[in-house]
Formats: sequence, structure tokens, C-alpha cells
Amino acid sequence: MTALRRGGLALLVVLALARTAGGGHPWTTPVLTIDAESLRQLTQQGRPVLAVDVRPPEAFRAGRLPGARSMPLTALTAQQRELSDGGLLVLYGADSVDEAAAAFRYLRSVGRTNVVVLEGGFAAWRAGGFEVER
Repeated sequence: MTALRRGGLALLVVLALARTAGGGHPWTTPVLTIDAESLRQLTQQGRPVLAVDVRPPEAFRAGRLPGARSMPLTALTAQQRELSDGGLLVLYGADSVDEAAAAFRYLRSVGRTNVVVLEGGFAAWRAGGFEVER
């Protein structure tokens, strides 16, 4: 199976698993989310995933998802071109969808369609007992 086909299949799997959050705000773009267990399964299967930590740099240095990239909200517009176009971009904040929702909406507004937000953020990842990188 070619890398392009695997990447496309992974995106279909994620979109099937993704759910809409933020239903209480009808004037905003719905945020697609993924739960920590589904994200862990995708990474264990070797799917192309890039975790993007939108928390402040100090929080990133204290602990993050394995292989995550630090891109605080204040740097997102300047650095978004550095994010890979292949695979799935998983945005996460500290403990809710809200912190990463602005980044999600921005990336969608500039044409990125391969973006989801981790439900419960970094706190949900840790609560699941999954690996944390320091």
C-alpha cells in the first residue's frame, strides 16, 4: 500500500472517529475532536500524526505527548506553514477543547482540513496513563 493510500485511509479512520464539539456556539465553526484512546491507537498503528501543543512553552517543557511540536497560540499564524501537510494534525491544550479551538478554526480558515482537537487536552492524555515525553 502506498504512503498516500495509507495516509488517506488514516484520515478516513480519524474522520469516522471524530466528533463535533462546541455545539453551544452555533455562530462558530464546529470543532472536530478525537479522544485520547483513539489517538493512541492511531499512533500505535503507525499512522502519520503530528501532535501540536498550543500551551505556553513552559507547560510544553514540563511534559507533552510523544513527538509533539510546541506551537503556542501566539506563534501559530507565523509558524503554521511549518506544519506538515501530510497526516493528521492533532491540536491540544491543557485540559479542554477550548484552548485549542481557536487554533483549529484558524487552521481551517487557511485551508487545512486534516485537523482535529484532542478531547480533554493534555490532562486527558495523562489520565489515560499514556506515555508522556519530557
